[in-house]
Amino acid sequence: IWRAAQTPSLIIFRDDSRSAQAIISRAAEVGLHIANEATNHEGRHMVFQGQYRRYRILIKPARPGGEAGFILRHDPWLKSRISAIRDFNKALEGAETLRPTRPTKYQRTRLELLLAILDSLFLPDGRRRTLRQLAQTVIYPRSELGRAIEWKSSSERRHTQRLVSEAHHLMRDGYRALLQTGSFARLR
Repeated sequence: IWRAAQTPSLIIFRDDSRSAQAIISRAAEVGLHIANEATNHEGRHMVFQGQYRRYRILIKPARPGGEAGFILRHDPWLKSRISAIRDFNKALEGAETLRPTRPTKYQRTRLELLLAILDSLFLPDGRRRTLRQLAQTVIYPRSELGRAIEWKSSSERRHTQRLVSEAHHLMRDGYRALLQTGSFARLR
């Protein structure tokens, strides 16, 4: 279940009981199948699997006297939310499009390196690895880093510090940017 407030690709739909059922029926007609479904206090979460991608939808219960329809939040992700609704509507029309939402090979390699750094921060006994140990095991595994005095002023040390800093940023809140459409461009 994805939190709608933090996931711009999640489509929020206010239901009047007939409209949501019409969307579900239309999705089945065009070949989208329900990959997952759950209900919680927010409403009914559904994941439709298409030929090329998944569409995440939150169906909120109707308000008394309210109309059915998509709900858009005016936030920094407004364009991404509109794009998600547009893509889902195309899929319901039987014209699902493949949009490049995956990282490039370089971006994927960079993301894997940052995740490897986070996974390697601590030794099995719980002690934290030093920057030099991280550099030797993860970043420069087949390189000789020289003596301690050379390491202290080396460009490899500064590069390791930058990567560790970026990995920490990714862990704290940078991962949210990856949920935005086209956000892999922000991966340095």
